[in-house]
Amino acid sequence: MKPQFHLPLVTYPESSSFAIVQNAVDFARHQKADLTASVLQVRIPAVRQSFPLAIEAEKMISEAERFSRDSGEAVSETVRDYAQKAGIHAFVRPFEAQEPFLASTLAELSRAYDCSLVEASEAARPIIESILFESGRPLVLFPPDNFCGRIDTAAIAWDGSAALSRALTGARPFLENASRVVLISVTDDKAIDETARDRFATVLGNAGLNVEAVSIKAHGEQAANVIQFVAKENYADLLVAGAFGHSRLREFILGGVTRSLLANLEMPALLSH
Repeated sequence: MKPQFHLPLVTYPESSSFAIVQNAVDFARHQKADLTASVLQVRIPAVRQSFPLAIEAEKMISEAERFSRDSGEAVSETVRDYAQKAGIHAFVRPFEAQEPFLASTLAELSRAYDCSLVEASEAARPIIESILFESGRPLVLFPPDNFCGRIDTAAIAWDGSAALSRALTGARPFLENASRVVLISVTDDKAIDETARDRFATVLGNAGLNVEAVSIKAHGEQAANVIQFVAKENYADLLVAGAFGHSRLREFILGGVTRSLLANLEMPALLSH
């Protein structure tokens, strides 16, 4: 069964970058997957205004929708061009959404695919959170710079949580193609059950992977930064982590690994809630 990847592309108020298109195409090529790009055509609801403000509002709405349409054509052509050069099957599916409902619409579209591929940025955060919470599918985040797409070594931010277990289920196709896994635990961020971690390491080893477990202390640093540092030290190509292990309110107030990853992503990361 051929993997089916989803690439949500926005065109308003800013357009998705060509870098995420290149990353998605390369990633799909290395994973032998098809790629479907959902390209937004934004619809902005009319605002009731008295004359002459109504005319000015209509003009602004028209210009915004035209910008969205033109950006959509440009990014769609880029998807087709990159996919043709990479030799993968890529499908462009335009969709319409009113501006307030964009994130929930993309979450609904994402349910049909094995995973969605999104560039980590502050502007994309509502879309990222909506896909994580509402799609029921894993999400692969990419930093703004380009990435080769091949996964030989995978790093797992091990905390023993149910959220991580769900992420590992979504990551299985990528782990099957890897040769090495590094389990990273930050021991002064939360209590780590090393027995459970070692049991999981044994299971991965029995599956044919070379597994290494690394315990490290953050010493006051952001846990996400420490995990990424260790992952990069071990030449990991993908980081797997559970998303939003606490309540959304607590995560917002206290920060946490997930929110830090969204703000300071240095490598491709698979998240699942």
